[in-house]
Amino acid sequence: MNPALVIASLTIREAVRRKLVFALVAITAGLVGLSAWGFDRLSHNDRMTSGEIQIGLATAFILFMFMFSFVLALSASAIASPAVCAEVDSGVMQAIVARPVRRSEVLLGKWLGLAGLLAGYTAVVCALEVAVVDAVSGYVAPDPVAAGAFVFAESAVLLTLVLLLSVRLSPLAAGVIGVALFGATWLAGVVGGLGQAFHISALQTAGHVSQYLLPTDGLWHAAIYYLQPSSYLVSQLADPGSRGGPFYTEGAPSGGYLAWACAWFLVVLAAGLVSFERREL
Repeated sequence: MNPALVIASLTIREAVRRKLVFALVAITAGLVGLSAWGFDRLSHNDRMTSGEIQIGLATAFILFMFMFSFVLALSASAIASPAVCAEVDSGVMQAIVARPVRRSEVLLGKWLGLAGLLAGYTAVVCALEVAVVDAVSGYVAPDPVAAGAFVFAESAVLLTLVLLLSVRLSPLAAGVIGVALFGATWLAGVVGGLGQAFHISALQTAGHVSQYLLPTDGLWHAAIYYLQPSSYLVSQLADPGSRGGPFYTEGAPSGGYLAWACAWFLVVLAAGLVSFERREL
């Protein structure tokens, strides 16, 4: 069996042993239960017209996915930050690489295992949320599968970055830096949206550049695009002041940007592999 796949399997087993999976299940149950109550109340609000209810449901679903993207990003940072450095400090890594296993296979295996956990978690939560919202309100987002894929891609980007940081930094430092960069990029995206709404080119440029430096916010906006029904788009276009918000995007992500995000991911992953190969254990 490929050593990287063996390491991936062991990484998943370690996550289960540390009860990380059970913690995610508990968080998911709480979030989905709360959203079910909220969507039920919203869909049966007698003070709103049917059109207002549909826009409200679309907005609420985007807000839920936004909250979930933050949970997923924090989870990615938390599980990746101790992946390398903690095992080096404890002596576990020295025992692994002393065998006929390449360091690149170890790091790739860890990435595969952690990314597999995030992918499975994303798929389960998205499918469960779509089913619950449909059951209590009858609302279904235009393309939740594509949106879920971009939300996972967002977390995979942060996972890769924090894994690179974990090669050289302590778990605490790697995790804090990853979360801080994620939050700063999201905030820069909000600033860029405000620049677009108020026609301030400097703010627009800042938001645009941040999406290339760390693609998480750009991928989040790609997810938003596939969650927006036509009625939601019409309501946003009718109110120019709402275009600067973090829960609206005017168009689908360009092919050039998606190519850049893929290239960014490959470069950062390669940098992690090279850095781990050169690190003294």
